[in-house]
Amino acid sequence: MATLRVVGGHTLRGVVEVSGSKNGALAVLPAPLLCRGRVRLHQVPDISDVHTMLEIVRSLDVQVHFDGDTVEMDTTGLTLRPLPNGSVAQIRASIYLAGVLLARFGEVVIGLPGGCPLNRRVDFHLEAFRKMGAEVVFDGEIIHAVCPRGRLQGAVVELDPRWRSVGTTINILLAASLAEGTTVIKNAAVEPEVVSCARYLKAMGAQITGEGTTTVTITGVSELRPTDWTVIPDRMEAGTYLIAGATTQGRVTTVGVPAEWLHPVLQKLVEAGASVDAEGHQVTVEMRGRPRPIAVMTEPFPGFPTDLQPPLGAFLSRCEGISLIVETIHPDRLLYLKELSKLGAQVIVEEATNPKRLPCLAWLTGVDRLHAAEVDAHDLRAGAALLLAALSAEGETVIQNAEKLWRGYAHFVDKFTALGARLVIDEIPTKRVTGYAVAQFGD
Repeated sequence: MATLRVVGGHTLRGVVEVSGSKNGALAVLPAPLLCRGRVRLHQVPDISDVHTMLEIVRSLDVQVHFDGDTVEMDTTGLTLRPLPNGSVAQIRASIYLAGVLLARFGEVVIGLPGGCPLNRRVDFHLEAFRKMGAEVVFDGEIIHAVCPRGRLQGAVVELDPRWRSVGTTINILLAASLAEGTTVIKNAAVEPEVVSCARYLKAMGAQITGEGTTTVTITGVSELRPTDWTVIPDRMEAGTYLIAGATTQGRVTTVGVPAEWLHPVLQKLVEAGASVDAEGHQVTVEMRGRPRPIAVMTEPFPGFPTDLQPPLGAFLSRCEGISLIVETIHPDRLLYLKELSKLGAQVIVEEATNPKRLPCLAWLTGVDRLHAAEVDAHDLRAGAALLLAALSAEGETVIQNAEKLWRGYAHFVDKFTALGARLVIDEIPTKRVTGYAVAQFGD
């Protein structure tokens, strides 16, 4: 377990070069298993979730080398093996291997995926496999899927229009690329990470149309070819740093992420009183004084992303009035607010009584100052929210379970320190991540 100590009260200023996308990388890393040969993937972020995915891939006799931000993979020796709980249970994206192996071998045995404890189920994925002709047995821990006809079959898969599941859309794209016949995804997710995955598969020889719209068509082919690819930049990382700058009443510029990907975030920051300068792949946010109260509702892309709701909540904890957060995607995404209240935030949460517990509402009454405390990072984005709050609090805040931050933020200690933050790591996470640095407190 890693512990992060943060001395607050320091304004963040500077430029951040955004790393490759966590969710974008995890979507394309399984794709080479659909072909035989060598590939190189560039701009892969050095985060623990990526290392976990590569660890699982290696267990299938795939040769993997990760140097800098480039992953080299040789799938020539790929072997079908059961993937029980273990590394599979550490990341949500391990479920993509079910679609890939089912497409490649016609069978898969895999444990329940893990990741952040947000009660995200796998029902949508399994139902998609069934519609594509697979026989699926799930006992609550192990998934066993078999294609009686040897290959997945093309089908029409209609996703829930209220959520347009990103993960399920990606899994169907991967699985349907080698299926027999044509698959149509209705109510498909349109996130940049989904579009990037589809375009990588097309570069490998897949026949896909409609990516970036809510109806995607995939005509299966008999084989795909090894192809190099560059992972897209991380819009969640960019958004986090921009909100961090605003939270500390500073000025932060991100380089690498298209401004249009950040539009809903920038719009809310402007409503709260921040100044925004956005052009091309460079965005600058500057904040002076406390934010104005605003209302924000999470939605699928191009709406406000649920992943950036916790960092925005930290920002709004010091607003001049009462702000409203409406979480429509993950009810447990608001768990961080209990920890935020330990820093002095004034929060009221109301959860829906329906089976999905959605929508969840949170009212934040802004306070003049936050104060240091010991808090617990329940998940990746909660950890980001607590870090941002700690940066603006008075005194030294201790964040327990801070290793969660290494799941999605490459070199984050280096990057925050370069902006003027004062951080120190008491314990280094055990997962292999080369991109950490211990920043000592300075004057």
